[in-house]
Amino acid sequence: MAGKERVKIDQELGIDRKAENVTEKGDEPLHYTLTQNPPCVIMLSAGLQHIMMNFAFEVATAFIVSDSLCAAYDSPIRSRLLSSTLLMSGIASILQTAVGIRLPIFQGPSASFFPALLAMKNNPEWKCPDGNLTSVVQGAKAASLNVSATSGRTLLSEGEKLQQLSGSLMAASVLEILIGATGLVGVLLRFIGPITVAPTIALIGISLYKITIAQFRPSWEISFGGIALLLIFILYIPHIKIPLPRWGKKKQRSYLPIFELFPILLGMLVMWAISAILTVTNVFPNDPDDIRHKARTDVKMSMIEVTPWVSIPYPGQFGLPSFSLAVFVGFLSAFCASMIESVGDYFATAKACQVAPPPDHAVNRGILMEGLCGLLGGAIGTGHATTSYSTDIAAISVSKTASRSLMLCSGFILMLMSVFGKFGAAIATAPDPTLAAPLVVLSGMLVSIGLSTLRHVNMDSSRNMTILGVSLFCGIFLPEWVDRHNDFIDTGVAEVDGVLKVALGTPMFVGGLLSIVLDTTVRGSPEERGLVSWREMASVSGDNHEKGDNSNSISVQDVYEWCFLPRIYHRLPFISKLPFMPSLSEYPQSNHQVPEVVLLNKSNEVIFTKM
Repeated sequence: MAGKERVKIDQELGIDRKAENVTEKGDEPLHYTLTQNPPCVIMLSAGLQHIMMNFAFEVATAFIVSDSLCAAYDSPIRSRLLSSTLLMSGIASILQTAVGIRLPIFQGPSASFFPALLAMKNNPEWKCPDGNLTSVVQGAKAASLNVSATSGRTLLSEGEKLQQLSGSLMAASVLEILIGATGLVGVLLRFIGPITVAPTIALIGISLYKITIAQFRPSWEISFGGIALLLIFILYIPHIKIPLPRWGKKKQRSYLPIFELFPILLGMLVMWAISAILTVTNVFPNDPDDIRHKARTDVKMSMIEVTPWVSIPYPGQFGLPSFSLAVFVGFLSAFCASMIESVGDYFATAKACQVAPPPDHAVNRGILMEGLCGLLGGAIGTGHATTSYSTDIAAISVSKTASRSLMLCSGFILMLMSVFGKFGAAIATAPDPTLAAPLVVLSGMLVSIGLSTLRHVNMDSSRNMTILGVSLFCGIFLPEWVDRHNDFIDTGVAEVDGVLKVALGTPMFVGGLLSIVLDTTVRGSPEERGLVSWREMASVSGDNHEKGDNSNSISVQDVYEWCFLPRIYHRLPFISKLPFMPSLSEYPQSNHQVPEVVLLNKSNEVIFTKM
């Protein structure tokens, strides 16, 4: 957003920029700041920590995409999708940290795409054929899915569905690329307030209940046991630390808060081990027709045998991408929700790193980079885009380690893990009930993250209560109605029917669009709508552009720019006019001086003196 436009909006909202502070004075100093490089041991261990915190979600994402394709329970496509997901997480984390927002933000699969994938079941061509129902389809009643309605229509194969996902994802990511490249992020945020964000993000978590029900079916004992373990780890014993062995001449023993750092991973591994014991003792039946058979740990072992040791995901590995307007519409709403969440994460990460909030050009560049990674993810065939993860922001605050090199290390480790196909296949053999508990917790966190934005809104206002309640209810009721009675939508044009079924079957699209329309058309003051408090939290202080007011005294230029930028501007000055590049006029001239004194050596070669 341009500076004059931002000042005008601030005057309308009554925001006093001079009263803003970048970081709180009570912040504890970091062990390693953004520009410092920790020792290799700390870098590797902390990098693995970021990966392990989100690994269960990476696995669950690959399974959800596989289920949306109606892939067989032991299909090798599950391990290939997991490898592709890990690769894109690694690439996106590296690009976002080094080129995009330039903050240590972990990038992983976006949950915003799950509702769109589930809504595709309302499209007759995406129905799963009889006798090859995946866990997601089995989790719902056959009547509600109208499987019989697919008779007489051609069902898409796994490859054709994945090709549609790939092409539609690439097309939808172009919109995010344009928004970041043109600087429209700030303009769009003028129409998006906390009363809009709350139902949009909350409905993402609420809409995942069908997946959770399906994963519970093989063994409710394992699923509920996993939830109990996670609640104990997260709420009751996060303060307990495990002593680590001492080595060398070190006398002081170190302690690791293992339950605080890896609660989801630990809960998943414990329940996986219990499932293995119950498999060996034949407590879970060996009859493939029994639903509890899928709780066994040896059901998917054939994937390991057919998966090669080394498998490098590459663009076009699943065939030439195609396009589906219905999928495209669902993914557009997913990208919108993902952008809103990412912008909030950028400012939260800056606070955790104790640096100045990101300026407009950095936010635009971050959104641009997420769009480019979505484009690459579509070409590779992940079936989803990547987004920033809030859990890793909390890890930075707890560990007091905010080094960029740490996140770069995490990215390289993820890329290395994706290459070894056997590794991805082994992880993909996890029984569905072991993934149910992490999905319950993560879905609940998504709901609470969305509702937490209501702290900026006056919830004593009947206007706000009506908008929020109607948006949430319609976001739950309308997709369920479409799912049960999708034969009511019949315009006579199959393509239009598919678009309407997917759009109206996507909870966050229905709730988000309704909240935007109501919030922008119904009369309400900026204070009542929460826009004043919202912008005070998520805006950049003009006085802090010159130098970040933080304990580490790291300038904005050191955080969000590159050391070689002045030389590039000297040769290509027009680049500074791009919305995602810093403008030289906004910063002190001394920080961007380009050598003006020219010296000639004996060979008459030009030498630029250093300023």
